[in-house]
Amino acid sequence: MPVQLTTALRVVGTSLFALVVLGGILAAYVTGYQFIHTEKHYLSFGLYGAILGLHLLIQSLFAFLEHRRMRRAGRPLKRRSVALCIAAYQEDPEYLRKCLRSAQRIAFPNLKVVMVVDGNRQEDAYMLDIFHEVLGGSEQAGFFVWRSNFHEAGEGETEASLQEGMERVRAVVWASTFSCIMQKWGGKREVMYTAFKALGNSVDYIQVCDSDTVLDPACTIEMLRVLEEDPQVGGVGGDVQPPGKGLAVEHGQ
Repeated sequence: MPVQLTTALRVVGTSLFALVVLGGILAAYVTGYQFIHTEKHYLSFGLYGAILGLHLLIQSLFAFLEHRRMRRAGRPLKRRSVALCIAAYQEDPEYLRKCLRSAQRIAFPNLKVVMVVDGNRQEDAYMLDIFHEVLGGSEQAGFFVWRSNFHEAGEGETEASLQEGMERVRAVVWASTFSCIMQKWGGKREVMYTAFKALGNSVDYIQVCDSDTVLDPACTIEMLRVLEEDPQVGGVGGDVQPPGKGLAVEHGQ
């Protein structure tokens, strides 16, 4: 069966199922029908609860089947290269440490990690220090403090020194497994641009996260499985959960 037809049938089927569930919930809520209840209705189980329970059961069943399908034996993952880009801006030091340590634990061979700090002033230097503390012990780690960014020259920069800085950024990112670039403030979009521009075509896929995210060790491989499974999928988002104030946990789905 063609992929387009399969996708269309899945969309139609999912939409019809959602409409049936919604209609059932509305009908149950309006009628208020109850299967069992205590004498004074302190406890009761009605049609509304039954439909919600059935919905949860069906969701769990399909999630289990999809998860098993994604992990089924005999479908080896192609060898791909991936870079993780971390955007950092005046991050809480402990959150940044947790993020970088979680990046170290990601179970993916030859994962390249690029952290771009949005700011190059003295008060931003602690983030580079944390990078050295967590990832800088490796001989494959590199860093560069840039007075500019790709769209705005820093103070005292000439055209020649700006071009030299661009080439230095690319060289550090390409040559290092773990790299940190501190650059002139320009906002998150500028940070992402620097990472993407520096990486170029050196990797097959790019994964991004903020510097307050704790990454699940399996997140990269699981998201890559989804991308490799269906050629029509151009991007995948992780399951981000907030376990505490200001901190997020990302799982692969």
